[in-house]
Amino acid sequence: MIVTLSLSIRVAVNAEALNMAEAVGNYTRHRKCPVVISTEGGYSVVYVPAVSGESLAHSYQQLLAQIAKQRSLPITLLDEKGYFLKFASGDVLSWYEEDLKKLNLTANQLRGASVSEIEKAILKASVVADVGGFLFTDKQVKRSSAIRFSYMLPTIDAIEKGGVALVPQLHTRYAPPELVKEVQKLFYLESGSALYTFTAELVVSDIGRLIYSQADDQDLEKQRSERIKAAVDALIALVDGVMLGAKRSRYNPVWDVKSIVISLSKGPVEFIVSPGITRDYIKKTYERAVSLTQAIHEETINIYVYNGENLEEPGLVQEVKNVTYEKTPSHTEALVRARNKLVSG
Repeated sequence: MIVTLSLSIRVAVNAEALNMAEAVGNYTRHRKCPVVISTEGGYSVVYVPAVSGESLAHSYQQLLAQIAKQRSLPITLLDEKGYFLKFASGDVLSWYEEDLKKLNLTANQLRGASVSEIEKAILKASVVADVGGFLFTDKQVKRSSAIRFSYMLPTIDAIEKGGVALVPQLHTRYAPPELVKEVQKLFYLESGSALYTFTAELVVSDIGRLIYSQADDQDLEKQRSERIKAAVDALIALVDGVMLGAKRSRYNPVWDVKSIVISLSKGPVEFIVSPGITRDYIKKTYERAVSLTQAIHEETINIYVYNGENLEEPGLVQEVKNVTYEKTPSHTEALVRARNKLVSG
């Protein structure tokens, strides 16, 4: 059975520099991404500010490492520092000597180990590698990430109504008067503001699960429930408090969650909520859940919603055996209810 926690969020973000791209002279550009929108004549492409899924995933893994450490779950010294090399190859194993000692292993022993032994050792050493995935290139031991993020993009309705902006902001690098000519410089950062949306998916049933080994590991099984809780709580923290992106020391954005839809699905297939790119995404998610469970009777889907922007919702919530629909007073409450449902089984 596949257990999946999925969410899509719409959030107003003002004055942000969460994901910058290349610098040209003294001008640092915000990351941009092409978006296809519908027009009277067909479709057109517009370029809008964006935050990459890689940026979201990096911030998520930092949060996961912090939570795991606090709860005495295994992480590596590099995880703790925010360097997610994840035992990438035999050449970097020397960075993990202290972590391998805890498993009574050396770098040479791990290099010569079987594929299943390598996977088991890496999972035991790092919850971040367990949830975030890894690739040990020497023997092509691969673990797909259980956490998946889209890009963070402006919503279609925000683009169409002009609710997206990129403006260069002038800054001055200070220097004492005697060094002004040589050191003090003007520079520009592109500041973005928009109603953004992104989608995230956590394949809960993959956490703590061995792929290359036919037998379960007792230590991993004992930790599995706590690893799952840590993975979900890291996602809650990321969404709840703009715990992502760069330049937050002086460009900490004004972050206001407007709506969110979360699904917890169990069954033979993954169910992913509809993206919040359009204003009917809550309604679409519910209708798709009903249709999917009618087609695949083994699938059950619990949906949790916070709607703070008067979006379209299902006109009539049907009494469907395998689908539930709950409204909550805040986005955090929606996330917590989904987490509690997952933990309680």
